[in-house]
Amino acid sequence: MKATILTASVLIIAMASPALARNYYLVQNIKTHKCSILPKKPKGKSVIVVSGSFPYKSRAEARAALRILPVCRLS
Repeated sequence: MKATILTASVLIIAMASPALARNYYLVQNIKTHKCSILPKKPKGKSVIVVSGSFPYKSRAEARAALRILPVCRLS
């Protein structure tokens, strides 16, 4: 009985882990034209997502893209 509960718990945690993973978005402020990294997809109209529609999996990956994107290198 304990093995069944343990197995079910491990399966539930394994399936929930990708949903709990943090994503990072590159955004640009419309007024100041400065780029930054946000841990959540912005909902306001003061910033736009410049990284496209897909998020980055880590902050380091987002920082590397921040240096490469032409829109963000100008700011």
